[in-house]
Amino acid sequence: MSSIEFQFPKAQRRLEEAQEQLEAQKEALRRAQQIVHDRELELMQAAVKDGVVATTATAATVALNPATAAKVGAASMGVAKTTTIAALGWKQHLLAGGIARGVAVSTLFPVDSIKTKLQVGQKISWRLDNIGVEHFSGFRAAILGQIPYGMLVFGTYETMKAKVFARYPDAPKLPVFIASAVVGDSAGAIWLTPSEIVKQRMQSGQAKDTLSVIRSIYGKSGIKGFYTGFSGMLARDLPFRALQLPLYEVAREAYSAKYCAPKGKVIAPHEAMLVGASVGMLAAGVTTPLDVVKSRMMVGASSGQSVMQVVRNILQEGGVRGLFSGAPQRVGYLGLSNAIFFIMYEFVRGLMAGETPMPMTSA
Repeated sequence: MSSIEFQFPKAQRRLEEAQEQLEAQKEALRRAQQIVHDRELELMQAAVKDGVVATTATAATVALNPATAAKVGAASMGVAKTTTIAALGWKQHLLAGGIARGVAVSTLFPVDSIKTKLQVGQKISWRLDNIGVEHFSGFRAAILGQIPYGMLVFGTYETMKAKVFARYPDAPKLPVFIASAVVGDSAGAIWLTPSEIVKQRMQSGQAKDTLSVIRSIYGKSGIKGFYTGFSGMLARDLPFRALQLPLYEVAREAYSAKYCAPKGKVIAPHEAMLVGASVGMLAAGVTTPLDVVKSRMMVGASSGQSVMQVVRNILQEGGVRGLFSGAPQRVGYLGLSNAIFFIMYEFVRGLMAGETPMPMTSA
């Protein structure tokens, strides 16, 4: 047997051994990547629960597989920022909701005043020189009610949502969004109803100052009088909030997945504004009849009647069109209000999460 013939089987065996070692190394690398990936998921869940942002696991994954570094690097930036927002505590959500609500209500109060006048049957002049001080009647009562209301609604909503997903990561999103929205708005309505009654009675011209309205309501009905129309308010606000917040979450997520994630960024405040405005207008239009019923129950001859009694009265007076009195004003008001609210809400949450606000550029 020649020397070449003798060495060939040995070389073949070495090659096979090298291939086996390579396969073993690949398998070890795959197991290591899986361990790191599992640990990353654990850290992200802990971040939502405890307020800790976990990016170490993502970095380890990139180090183990440099070929995917560019893709994972861009995605991890979005994950880190989204996790940071989710990890904000209830106090931060209270503050963000209160500030955003106060800015939105302050900016658009005259539009809300005009809507109320229309819904209680008053005639409105659309000449700009006729829109004056009277359209700011009830402003202080509104602010006193709306800022704590925003804090209660969105603080409760975000906290409940985060706790549910921290405990049940695989829970279906939409039912959790709806349930959290209903609980949040129910808590807020307990505070808001008294100030809403005072505000709307001043907007409709029944009184000129807050103190006289409070005295009048208390003198006639006691504490119970400040919750006149509470059932109508819940009938209006719970469906609205159950539409608004889940729709915003779904639309925001879809927009982010299509336009933000490929660029490795989170949704910017001005983009949230556009999403919020669209969702707000849709929810406002659908729930306008409920808003008309609530206004009639709090102001005027329908005060103290049940929801069904008020609905029957409206239908007798103006038919189905009567249920949509002030609809353009409500849709316009809540579209703008949602736009202002969500741009402020996302901006304030971003500041508290330590993010640098995104530049105002198109997606």
